[in-house]
Amino acid sequence: MNAFLGELGKKIAERWVTVLVLPGLLWAATALLATQLGWSHALSPHTLADQITPWAKETHPVGVIVVVLAGLLLASIAAGLAATVLGVMARHLWITRGRWPPAHWLTTWRQHRWRTADNHVNTLVAEAIRASGPSPPDPATDVTTASPVVVAGPGMAEALARRDAISLEFPERPLWISDRWRGNAIRIRRAYGVDITLVWPRLWTVLPESLRTDLTAAQTAYAAASSLMGWAALYGVLGICWWPALLISVAVIITGTLRARTATTVLCQLIETAADLHCHTLAEQLQLRCPGPLTIDVGNQINTLLRKDPPPTYSP
Repeated sequence: MNAFLGELGKKIAERWVTVLVLPGLLWAATALLATQLGWSHALSPHTLADQITPWAKETHPVGVIVVVLAGLLLASIAAGLAATVLGVMARHLWITRGRWPPAHWLTTWRQHRWRTADNHVNTLVAEAIRASGPSPPDPATDVTTASPVVVAGPGMAEALARRDAISLEFPERPLWISDRWRGNAIRIRRAYGVDITLVWPRLWTVLPESLRTDLTAAQTAYAAASSLMGWAALYGVLGICWWPALLISVAVIITGTLRARTATTVLCQLIETAADLHCHTLAEQLQLRCPGPLTIDVGNQINTLLRKDPPPTYSP
């Protein structure tokens, strides 16, 4: 047990240093540059040398050096904690419903883009149907049916990919990440009748360890991407004093957004995989009759059972 606790403590310490201390030290060093250089001498190493060299040449007591190092460490930890908090706020912002301007305007713009892409898909499908002849005759009956055979070509596949890149379902949210989560819930509900938000805590208990590990890794990547948005905000604050920090902030925002979208896609695919492969197991664990593949009726029974709502009362 002592060996296990010691190894666990090492992993926690390594993660603490990686997530908070090292990025915080980098931010603290940038903050020092920002305060020493300012806007007018933003890229002047001579100005920085003139500021630091006199202090470095002086002899300082050990106590002063310890205090400076401790202050630098505390500043880096504080910055890491602030970035983590801002990352949590970013995750809430990513899933906002956006009912008020300007988020509502962004939703309207995404809906317009999706309709345009969907109309293009429908046009290609109609053209393919018109260009297709009747289906070949059935060898058993030697009868030609009237239904055409439509083969999806590269153009149609590209159009579908372009539409799905905007949203898998008709957009109802201002941000892509929010609509990706919503679309995932809609797809699972349409296929199995299961409310994945309600079912997920119970479904997690019947998942195999390998799938749980993949989900945990994807969730960690998602949280790390949101923390990058927190660091972007902190670097943006330094941009008030030093304009290169604004460029760093923009670069971190782009990186965090791309990583967040990738992590969201992986998470949604894994959750959908869990629903595809293990909702049937959950129904069996709940002692619901499900002799074959999970049906929408069984999915609705799972929802009703897990909600634990009281039965409706009737008053004459």
